[in-house]
Order: sequence, then C-alpha cells, then structure tokens
Amino acid sequence: MSNDRAAARRSPVLTAISLLIVLGTFVAIVRQVSAPVTNTDTYFHLRMGREFLDGWSARSPGTLSQFSTADWVPTQWLGQVGYAAFEQWFGLSGVAWLAGALILAFALTVFLVARAHSSLLVASLITPLTVGSTAPFLSSRPQVASYLFVVLTVGAWLRYRETGAAPWWLVPLTWLWAMVHGMWPVGPALGVLCLLGLALDRAPQASTRRTSRRKALLVPVLSLLAAGLTPVGPALYGGVLRVGNISEYFAEWAPTDFTEVAPALTASVLLLWLVLALRAGSVPWTELGLGVVAAGWLVYSQRTVPLGAAMLVPLLAQRMQRVLPDRPSVGRLEVGVAAGGFVAALAGLALAVPFTSDQPVEVPRAQDQLLRALPPGTGLLNEWDEGGHDVWRYPDLQVVMHGYGDMFTDDELERNVDLLKLAPGWDESLRELGVTHALLYTDGVLTYALTNDKGWRVIEQDERMSYLEAPPDWLDPSAG
Repeated sequence: MSNDRAAARRSPVLTAISLLIVLGTFVAIVRQVSAPVTNTDTYFHLRMGREFLDGWSARSPGTLSQFSTADWVPTQWLGQVGYAAFEQWFGLSGVAWLAGALILAFALTVFLVARAHSSLLVASLITPLTVGSTAPFLSSRPQVASYLFVVLTVGAWLRYRETGAAPWWLVPLTWLWAMVHGMWPVGPALGVLCLLGLALDRAPQASTRRTSRRKALLVPVLSLLAAGLTPVGPALYGGVLRVGNISEYFAEWAPTDFTEVAPALTASVLLLWLVLALRAGSVPWTELGLGVVAAGWLVYSQRTVPLGAAMLVPLLAQRMQRVLPDRPSVGRLEVGVAAGGFVAALAGLALAVPFTSDQPVEVPRAQDQLLRALPPGTGLLNEWDEGGHDVWRYPDLQVVMHGYGDMFTDDELERNVDLLKLAPGWDESLRELGVTHALLYTDGVLTYALTNDKGWRVIEQDERMSYLEAPPDWLDPSAG
C-alpha cells in the first residue's frame, strides 16, 4: 500500500466527517422521536403493560375486552411492562424517551457491529442507511429490540467464523429476547443457518479459542431451551405460531410495497451487497445463506423488512470494506465520540420530550366526557385502527376492536372485518354483541350505514370522529 493511501485512510478530516455522520444520525433520531406518541399500537402495549403490573400472570393473562376471547400467550410482556412502568413514572414523555433510547441503542449497535467488520467510514455510512431502511418501524413498540438483537446475532456468528470463539452470550440474550418481543426465534434460526453455512464452506477454524462447530451448535439449541424457561414457560413455543395464522388480517403483514421509501432503500442495500459479492467471484455459503434469508424477509411482508435490513449490516460492512484499503483497528477516540454522542442524545431527548410528547392523541372534550360517563363494562363499537388508543384511554369500557390480534379468535377477527366492510349480516352480528354506543370515523361507511339505515343518532361529532348511540329498540330482535 502506498504512503498516500495509508495517509488518506488515517486522515483526520475523514475521521471527523465519519463521526459527524454518526452523530448526525443520533440528532435526526432525537428530532424524530421528540413528538407526540401517535402510534395507536403503542397504546394497547401500554394498557397491557399496566395490566401485567396490576396482576396479570404471564402464564394465564386476561384480555382487554369481552369481545376478544382467544386463549393467547404473551410474547412481549416484558417490553410492555417496561413501557407501562415509564408511563407510570414519567407519563407519556417517559414512553417517548424510552422509545427514543431504544432506537438510539439500535443505531449505536448498527455502528459498532458494522465497525467491527469495516472501517470507520464504511460503518458511518451504513448507520444512517440502516436507520433509514427501518425508520417506519422505529416506534414506541417492543419490536425495535428485535431489530437490535438481529444485528447483534448476525454480527456474533460472523465473528465466530473469524475467531472460532462461540458466542455463548447469545443464550442469555435469547432468554431476554423471548420476554421482550415475539421475533426471538429468528436468533436461534440464524445460528443454525450460519453453522450450516460454515459446514458447507469447510472453512478452517481459528487456532485460538476455537470451538468446534458441533459444540457451537449448542448455542442455538440452548437458546431455544432458554426461551422455554421464561415466566411464560413452554407455552411460548406455540404462541409464536399464532402470529402466522392471523397475519392476513393486519396491513403490516401484507406483501412488501417497494414503492415505499424504506423497502426500496433496503432493496438498494441488498442489491449493493449482491453486486459487491458477485464482483469478488465467489460467495461463501454462510454469507450467501444470510443474504438469501435477508432477501426473503424483505419480500415476505412489510413487517419483516427491518429484519432484512438488520441482517445486511455486517454483510454489507464486510463487502464494502473489501474494496477499500485495510481497515484500521477500532480506536478509543471513535468509540468515545460515538458513546458520548449516544449519552448526549439521551440527555437531549430527556430535555425535549416533556415539551413535545406529554399529551396523548387528542379526543374532543365533549366526546371524551360522554365516553368516560358510560357505566363500566359498556360495549363500544369502534374503529379497528383506533382500538389501541381506545383500550388505553377508556379501560372501563369493552371495545369491540383493537390491534392486538393474538387475543381474538379467527371468528372474532372475521367478525371485525365484516363489520367494517358492511358484509351481509353485519347488523345482526352487531346486535348479537349487545353494543349500543359507538366511536367511529365521521366519514366512515359504518357511520353512514348506522345513521342513515339503522337509526343511530350522532350525539357529538367533529371532522374526524363521531360518537353515536343506538335507537331504543336496537337490541329488540324484531327491530329491522
């Protein structure tokens, strides 16, 4: 290598620019998170966390409504408890801060894992690229932890390929993961995939601290066993399968729309990795397997796009580095600046959220007072998209719909769809529920049908929502 190239590699200007990119990513996250908590799913997580704090058992929890009666398994109860505890201590500002802290931790993890496999410049470029690829899913929900853990898991197994030191720490990580979010099986599966790839590669193992691949297989096996040792117990394994059975009812599990920015950006990252890999001539089975799985997550659904983006972090870092000069070892300065920027971002977020994130989604005062005055246990026909907020704001009411699908049977999910689509027999289905109050979109088809065809009255209304009451004879079987 020439002296000129070596000097460029160690350029203080390039180092400063790289670190400014990372710090700028932290600043962008703080600005994005410093806002009202608008994700309605956040609110049902808060309600569920509150219930767990008040006595729900992880092995036999209750339900959020009498209209959701499925036997369900808590797959993210610890994450929900964490958010609910912060709400109790600090209000919604605390929820926003905790969400921001988790997103910042994700960004920092992306940088550190990428830096372990590439130069500072490459890692600094991959960090905002990955955050941008996952941005629509970086909200006040426990799922962000899964993205962070995926980055750690893939990075750990690629390091095993280089050092021969098995990542035993993934076993307790999976145990924690299994309590925080339901995507935890991805971790052990990635371990098996990487070990299979290494066997096919017939890669020589490092001579120091090496662990045989047969022994390293204990890591994913023990990780699976550890998940069954959480407070939920072995029932957790069956709970994971439930998600696939009900995914058709939720938009985030719809096929990926590549006209949207985040999937298109992730696809571009995947394409860049593929071009760099093919340029090298041959691709190891380990890397190829990870790349194929990342592509699979990308095309499978909107919800799984971030998994693909997270898996690509160390893969792209390695490939980008191979077309650049040899990477310098990680220096104290860059780690110190990144860690200091992370802490400063947490502090800045703590200063901002009391002024930006302390209020929930606004409900018109008159409607809110009427709903709070209803007797406890009153049924409320509501919009599915608003159900998370409704179960949080009105815990004494029995809402018909909310977004935590695990709690609903298949028949109940189909019932909800039929109500919103005005499918044949929807009115009889509604009568069977015994519901005489509704909070619906003002311009929604259900509002129109109830008020124009079924005699429901609008009690309070604004441009967005309408509070309705049924006619006195609504529950009379002879009423048409």
